[in-house]
Amino acid sequence: MRLKRARGTRVIEAVAASGLPGELLSQLQQELLDNGPPYCVADPKGVVTYANAAFRRIQPALEEISESAPSPDMVATLQSLETPLLREISLNIDDREEAYQVEYSLLRDNRGKVAAVLGRYLPASAIAEAERARALAEERFSDLTRLVSDWVWETDRDLKLVYVSARVTDILGHHPRQMIGRRLDRIARQPKGPDKTLLDRKTRTPFRGLEMEMAHKSGGLRLFRLNGLPIYCQNTGEFQGYRGTAEDITELRAREIALHRAVDAAEAANRAKSEFLANISHELRTPLNAVIGFSELIKSEVFGPIGIDRYKNYVDDILDSGRHLLALINDILDVTRLESGNVVLNESRIVPEDLLHAALRVVEDRLHASGHDLHIEMDRDLPLLRADAVKLKQILLNLLSNAIKFTPEEGRIEVRACRSKDGGMVFSVRDTGIGIASEDREIALTPFRQVDNRLARKFEGTGLGLPIAKALTELHDGTLSLESKLGKGTKVTIHLPRGRVVETKRAGA
Repeated sequence: MRLKRARGTRVIEAVAASGLPGELLSQLQQELLDNGPPYCVADPKGVVTYANAAFRRIQPALEEISESAPSPDMVATLQSLETPLLREISLNIDDREEAYQVEYSLLRDNRGKVAAVLGRYLPASAIAEAERARALAEERFSDLTRLVSDWVWETDRDLKLVYVSARVTDILGHHPRQMIGRRLDRIARQPKGPDKTLLDRKTRTPFRGLEMEMAHKSGGLRLFRLNGLPIYCQNTGEFQGYRGTAEDITELRAREIALHRAVDAAEAANRAKSEFLANISHELRTPLNAVIGFSELIKSEVFGPIGIDRYKNYVDDILDSGRHLLALINDILDVTRLESGNVVLNESRIVPEDLLHAALRVVEDRLHASGHDLHIEMDRDLPLLRADAVKLKQILLNLLSNAIKFTPEEGRIEVRACRSKDGGMVFSVRDTGIGIASEDREIALTPFRQVDNRLARKFEGTGLGLPIAKALTELHDGTLSLESKLGKGTKVTIHLPRGRVVETKRAGA
């Protein structure tokens, strides 16, 4: 005979459907019943046909109050109610009063006929504990829904809201009761048009980050990011709705838009600056070249002697100033080209020794005038390099010029060229100059900025030497590293990767 399910028998049915062997199944069912609260099963006449261990313990106390088993009258009452019958009783067990909640329910066969009566006796302490746990869970849930920045919602299967947390009042101005019963897809829509995303979810899968707009009570739209989980009935597996959160991202999105606009404006301003610098530099070079050219003619006295020695000194000053100004303008043009990405490498095979000596020849006069001690160290059999000779020479010139400029008279400058451990190539320039504080190293590598200490401000310049060297090195897929200590000197290292090495040993070496 098959019995219909009654309350309190779900665990037993689950065990029966588990597919365990018959003997083990019976043992497990017995264990669950015996270790649970008091249970008894009686036939329609009130005769107990099963009682677990917990029921047998309280049975003597039940008999004292004539509550030992369901009576035939109770069966009739249950049939008229068609719902379980609940009552509260008090039992004297071991000289101690214990309160119980008793539930009687009918078990019917597959034809609907009453087959038995199930009696369950739940201790009041367990009920109270369960109630306390439920109240605590509700309190925690209520606190969380008030504290979190999102508001929490739940819908039925037709997307009608059945629960809305109190936070919605702060965010949308509506009382939760004003939201209950309204369809979520009617009060929320996607910014780019009518939303059918929720309605069209055939698979009813969880969703995250669904952006929707909702109208505030006082007017205006607020943008929300919705996250949701589908809800299914635990017994039938039937879809019941969605439960989720809604995060107000209106201000966040406004800040993102403002940030993007600011970045675009900054990039436009930077492009305008670079274009202006490039244009003005070109405009300055034409008359400046004329000044330098005519100064050189006058200095060399091509068309006759000057006659007065003081004028000769003036010509030297004009020529030196013009050349210095031209060098600054060339640096500015280099920076603008590098920032715009218009620099293209003209690569060829380079002999490192020749490149280094060519750079040293350019600064030879300045090096001699400063009285610095120059020390050069190069590995034997250096490999050929694949690089832009002009730009690689410019890197070395910038490093050497900085070392000469920022090193007091009769200092020491060390130049080294060697292979790196990874098979690449390394050039380094070390000096005993004024050095750079650790917090100022980033400034030294930034265009148009100079380290602001008293000694450094003695020297002219735009502060472009290191930034240009760094940019040109990176254009060669290399890296520039800066080691320095204030008052102790500076070491700048250029590392070119192995891919820039053409061959490890030159023919005839």
